Amino acid sequence: MYGLVTYLEELYKSCEIPFQVWLNNEVIFRTNPILSAEKNLVENRFYIKSELCIIQTYDRFKDSLKIIKFCIENKYKEEYCSKEKIVISLLKNEYISKEKLEEIMYPLIDTYLITISLNEKTHELIQLLKNIYSDMDITIFEYDGYVVLIGVFEEIEEHIFSIIGTIDVDLYKKCYISYCLIKEYNFISHLYEENIGKIGLAKKYNLSNRIINEKSMLFESIIDSLSEKSKLKILTKFNNGFNNLDDDTIKTIEVFFNCDLNLSEAAKELYVHRNTLIYRLDKIKKYTSYDIRSFNEAILFKIAFFIWKGKK
Repeated sequence: MYGLVTYLEELYKSCEIPFQVWLNNEVIFRTNPILSAEKNLVENRFYIKSELCIIQTYDRFKDSLKIIKFCIENKYKEEYCSKEKIVISLLKNEYISKEKLEEIMYPLIDTYLITISLNEKTHELIQLLKNIYSDMDITIFEYDGYVVLIGVFEEIEEHIFSIIGTIDVDLYKKCYISYCLIKEYNFISHLYEENIGKIGLAKKYNLSNRIINEKSMLFESIIDSLSEKSKLKILTKFNNGFNNLDDDTIKTIEVFFNCDLNLSEAAKELYVHRNTLIYRLDKIKKYTSYDIRSFNEAILFKIAFFIWKGKK
């Protein structure tokens, strides 16, 4: 809990009751003089999120423990609201001083911005996520129709797969998740715009891959930046062939590209025999005259395919 020590110092000055506070078995605050272990000490143990907090004082001040506990819990709630307000200000591209960010926000180590697009049940998703992260200090809120999470995620991929699994199982809704590492809080607005821009491209091209990171969508961005005249020129060579493709064949193309043209991986992903996949690829070649097992032909095919999907 960032800024807690300063708050405890102010609390001590106002009450002058000697006490010390432990957080996860580490002393984070002591009044002066330090409490003597030789005298009778009493303590109050409680959890704030996943962090064990212990307040200790002399026996004669034991009635004050409940008040100190109440103050610490209120401070935590205040900090949570402050984080959300600061993040919203940052998303609006408002400047926040470095001192205030260091006092209230998370340290910039494994701190990620996660943006989730869900057409419906946004409030249900927020409640689900708050339940999932009830033991972690994660800021979760809605902004411009997107669900936004900010916090320290040491194993970010595991969290992302867990979130998308929860949405699939509990909400039965298609979603896209874009995430990125935060290196500077005052750049959050730019990171957020990148996240929603990538989600927009994923929707436009109806991508089967719903998880987007910093390295994702470069190809799609380049294709999307082409002029309509250039797109039409490329598409002319493929249009008739693409119009013959059914849904299973389109999915086969997407999965084959996602698996980096690896036959075995794509067959496994599609739950089909390798020979079935080869048959489908042969059919694609028949319709389009391009063999996407060949790297050079696959590049040209993929460009035209994404243009076609965007227009379709």
